[in-house]
Amino acid sequence: MNEDHIIAAILAAGLISQNKDDAIEPKDAVGLYGLCLSELIASNRAPK
Repeated sequence: MNEDHIIAAILAAGLISQNKDDAIEPKDAVGLYGLCLSELIASNRAPK
Protein backbone atom coordinates (compact mmCIF):
# COMPACT_ATOMS: atom_id res chain seq x y z
CA MET A 1 0.00 0.00 0.00
CA ASN A 2 1.20 3.45 -0.74
CA GLU A 3 0.20 6.70 0.89
CA ASP A 4 -2.65 7.34 -1.58
CA HIS A 5 -4.38 4.17 -0.40
CA ILE A 6 -3.90 5.10 3.25
CA ILE A 7 -5.24 8.62 2.76
CA ALA A 8 -8.23 7.33 0.76
CA ALA A 9 -9.01 4.83 3.51
CA ILE A 10 -8.89 7.55 6.17
CA LEU A 11 -11.11 9.84 4.09
CA ALA A 12 -13.61 7.05 3.43
CA ALA A 13 -13.69 6.09 7.11
CA GLY A 14 -14.35 9.70 8.07
CA LEU A 15 -17.20 10.00 5.57
CA ILE A 16 -18.70 6.72 6.73
CA SER A 17 -18.53 7.77 10.38
CA GLN A 18 -20.45 10.95 9.58
CA ASN A 19 -23.38 8.91 8.25
CA LYS A 20 -25.37 8.14 11.38
CA ASP A 21 -28.78 7.64 9.73
CA ASP A 22 -28.31 4.54 7.60
CA ALA A 23 -26.36 1.35 8.09
CA ILE A 24 -23.50 1.14 5.61
CA GLU A 25 -23.08 -2.11 3.75
CA PRO A 26 -19.54 -3.36 3.04
CA LYS A 27 -20.03 -2.93 -0.71
CA ASP A 28 -20.96 0.73 -0.14
CA ALA A 29 -17.82 1.26 1.96
CA VAL A 30 -15.66 -0.28 -0.75
CA GLY A 31 -17.34 1.89 -3.39
CA LEU A 32 -16.75 5.02 -1.31
CA TYR A 33 -13.10 4.04 -0.81
CA GLY A 34 -12.71 3.57 -4.57
CA LEU A 35 -14.25 6.96 -5.23
CA CYS A 36 -11.97 8.64 -2.68
CA LEU A 37 -8.92 6.91 -4.15
CA SER A 38 -9.73 7.84 -7.74
CA GLU A 39 -10.42 11.47 -6.81
CA LEU A 40 -7.20 11.66 -4.80
CA ILE A 41 -5.12 10.21 -7.63
CA ALA A 42 -6.76 12.57 -10.14
CA SER A 43 -6.07 15.59 -7.93
CA ASN A 44 -2.38 14.65 -7.60
CA ARG A 45 -1.78 14.40 -11.34
CA ALA A 46 -0.30 17.36 -13.11
CA PRO A 47 -2.73 19.03 -15.51
CA LYS A 48 -1.94 18.56 -19.18
